[in-house]
Amino acid sequence: MLFISGFAILLVIGIVSVLFQLFRAEFDHQKIMSEFHAQNIFPISEMITYEDDQIHTSYVGDLSKPKVLLIHGSPGYWFDFKNIFADKTLQEDYCIISYDRPGYGQTTVPVKKRLHDQAKVAATVLNHYGEPGEKFIVLGHSYGGAVLEQTILDYPAKISHAIYVAPCLSPEFQKAKWYNLMVSGGLANGVLPNELLNSNKEMMALEEDLGNNETRLHEIHIPTSYIQGKEDILVPYQTQAYYLQFHKNVNHILLDDLNHFVPWSAPELIVEAIKNANSSTYYSKF
Repeated sequence: MLFISGFAILLVIGIVSVLFQLFRAEFDHQKIMSEFHAQNIFPISEMITYEDDQIHTSYVGDLSKPKVLLIHGSPGYWFDFKNIFADKTLQEDYCIISYDRPGYGQTTVPVKKRLHDQAKVAATVLNHYGEPGEKFIVLGHSYGGAVLEQTILDYPAKISHAIYVAPCLSPEFQKAKWYNLMVSGGLANGVLPNELLNSNKEMMALEEDLGNNETRLHEIHIPTSYIQGKEDILVPYQTQAYYLQFHKNVNHILLDDLNHFVPWSAPELIVEAIKNANSSTYYSKF
């Protein structure tokens, strides 16, 4: 029985690995850039020094305009927000910036398991593109939402408005799953791609870090928008109610037919949230 169970687990890991490799081949940096160029959109890529490594960033729009930083999930890449980059109405008024978080894409910074270290990387990007005293709209999707929360707590002076999109914020709902424990035991080493192994490392520390943040959530006074859907199979939609216990200054929507993959399935909600970051009523129609 143990042999059969072990074989079944390895088979599942192998299937996941193959599917992820196919996904990665379909959505790589160069292919996305070619798609942009065909639409007459020309993102600019830069490498930012971070300690002995580099952070890969891409931006579109005029750097003299108000800036928006987008933080992807786990695993993920800067171009998870390709539909936001492609919105030319945003480019008229904003500079849109994204980056490959540590352990992903062209960033050479090793994976960071703790949210404090993730926030340091995000702050490095904010410092690179921002003028002294300049504040950004910052958006975090999924695990990127946890990074956003930590960045607000550690570097509040750098953010004018926070936008959470299906974020991982509740320690109760972010406990390590059985498959996280299995992968962390080393069974999947050499089988799963580095991105999935790195994602697992992030998830193993997430519950503890979010729990530690609970005592500080009352410190957050930054205007916030929150997008969540009831069809989210990865982050329970009850996370929104959890967060609203601590922070009242939030424009929030909870849609019955919205899934976890908002940057792809409903990018217009993100575009609207960015455009109306300074409004207190734009979610009323929902």
